Amino acid sequence: MSLHETDLSQHRFPWLRSGFDLEGWVGALAAWLVGILLGIVWGPLFWIGVAAAVLILMATRTSHRSPPGDVDLIVTPTDGTLVSIGGATPPDELRLEGEKWTRLRISVGPMTSNGLYAPMDGAIDHIIRETGDPAAIAAMRPDRAGLSVIYVALESGARALGMRLATGGLGPRLELLSEPGDAVRLGRQIGILRLGGWCDLYVPEGARITAWPGQTLIGSETVLASFEPDPRAESPTEATAAETPAAPAQTASSPKPRAKSRAKPKPKAAPKAKASAKPRAKAPQTAEPVSEAKAEPEPGAEEDDLAERLARLRETAGGGDIDLDPEAD
Repeated sequence: MSLHETDLSQHRFPWLRSGFDLEGWVGALAAWLVGILLGIVWGPLFWIGVAAAVLILMATRTSHRSPPGDVDLIVTPTDGTLVSIGGATPPDELRLEGEKWTRLRISVGPMTSNGLYAPMDGAIDHIIRETGDPAAIAAMRPDRAGLSVIYVALESGARALGMRLATGGLGPRLELLSEPGDAVRLGRQIGILRLGGWCDLYVPEGARITAWPGQTLIGSETVLASFEPDPRAESPTEATAAETPAAPAQTASSPKPRAKSRAKPKPKAAPKAKASAKPRAKAPQTAEPVSEAKAEPEPGAEEDDLAERLARLRETAGGGDIDLDPEAD
């Protein structure tokens, strides 16, 4: 499932993609009540509570984001403005190998969304935290002493990058929701950065930069750069070539049903044999008239038969002559 919703037509206010944490609402309400109590003592003190409530809401502002789906991309980890792009040596805390790296420095305003997002698809290699000095309230410069700093290194196979996040040292303003070894998806929220600060993103020099200084960035959505294609990954042409041998294998097996269909007409030879045998069966019928013709008596045979009958009559009559002519009388 994708990280973002593909259809917002069912939302009553699709443009409303931001809000506040629950702790922000509770803190703002508490500050407002304190302001009311102070206002009872002295009227102008009420505005102290109002200012505190606004500050708390600003620190707890959240937003829903829709990151891209390409794993080769590098997105901005925070809201803000891209200040500079240039070559730089990564801090030792990031443990990035090699000397050729590009640093993208981002300035995060105090009124921006407080989300921290994974700039790449991979896993968190290690995290190093440095506690800040409460005296450093605002992070006016990225290298100011006393800032609260976190170093995060991410990797995915041969790919790697690092982040240095810095903010004021007063209060819990920089937190991470993920731990070393956790797998993260591109654009997934991994932490919170409250009331602004700085983010230095170190990417390989070979990465293709697509952003420019002065650009307004939207965390998890704005594409800063893209990795070079992984040579170990299978290209689409190779995948197609690997699948093409499967087609002949299927066509080679297809003639088998055809052989069976050709073998089926063989039983039809039997009816042909029966048809040829029918004239042979009629032969005895034609032979019967021949036998009847041979059985017909010949003309001389009837006279011999008549003579034998006369002889038998004479014997019975006592040897006299028998007159066969009735008109003689």
